[in-house]
Amino acid sequence: MATANTLERKFSVNYKSKMRPIVSVYERGKGLENLYNPNGVTIDNSTGDIYVADCSKNCVKVFDCNGKIMFKFGDEEGEGKMNSPTGLAICRDRILISQRNNCILNYQVNGKFISKIGKPGKRELEFDHPRGLAFDESNGEVYICDSNNHRIQILSQELTYKTQFGKGNLKSPRDVELTKEFIYILDRSELCLHLYNYNRILHKSIISTGYELQLRIPIFFCIDNSNNILITDCYSSSISIFNSQLNLIDKISLTSPAGITVDNKGKVIVVYKWRSTSSQYVLKMSLFC
Repeated sequence: MATANTLERKFSVNYKSKMRPIVSVYERGKGLENLYNPNGVTIDNSTGDIYVADCSKNCVKVFDCNGKIMFKFGDEEGEGKMNSPTGLAICRDRILISQRNNCILNYQVNGKFISKIGKPGKRELEFDHPRGLAFDESNGEVYICDSNNHRIQILSQELTYKTQFGKGNLKSPRDVELTKEFIYILDRSELCLHLYNYNRILHKSIISTGYELQLRIPIFFCIDNSNNILITDCYSSSISIFNSQLNLIDKISLTSPAGITVDNKGKVIVVYKWRSTSSQYVLKMSLFC
């Protein structure tokens, strides 16, 4: 087994022969680089830096493109102190972070706290278990999965409330991704993907069926540069990969995968847990290219 702070290279994964993991391995311990309970992950395409929400350590850890730890933030005392961070989204020079105490934190990408957005509740700019977030580069809007309120809230570029949608269709929205044509929403309770158009009208819903296709506990998803959809599933310990026609094309076995994202060059990053031969969990961050 590779030790902490080492770079492990694996054989190619059969994902149209384009995914080759370069894996940074972090064992449980006291070092800055150690991940305890990774959730969301995102990448700053301007720098290649990788941001990982460490839920149990109440912070975000930042790695370079080779998996080397750079710094962490959010666990300092004060208004910006994190409480179980979950979802992440880079919004130009800012990073927004959802957390379990039902608000959104607004930081600079260098880790400097700016503001807190929202509070617990059911009204505008109020949240109940916010999860995944997405940023619309075209207009600066931010989409937030307000899971237990069964909706998506949309904020303006200035992070003020703009509108919401999804009530009546969404049960527990877990993650959201944007393409030019559709808003994709992963619904954990319904075990399906919802596709909305930009008039926020439901276009269609796709529910996976059958043992091989069935999603069990979907966590996060991303859409690559070829419009393939990669969904992490904690229960089945796998990443399910669907093509743009929503046919299953591959499945990658990973123990307890969580956050997953893709950069503008097609590199896929996933954080997950792997059980070693000694039955101890080792937390990993994989970069597939």
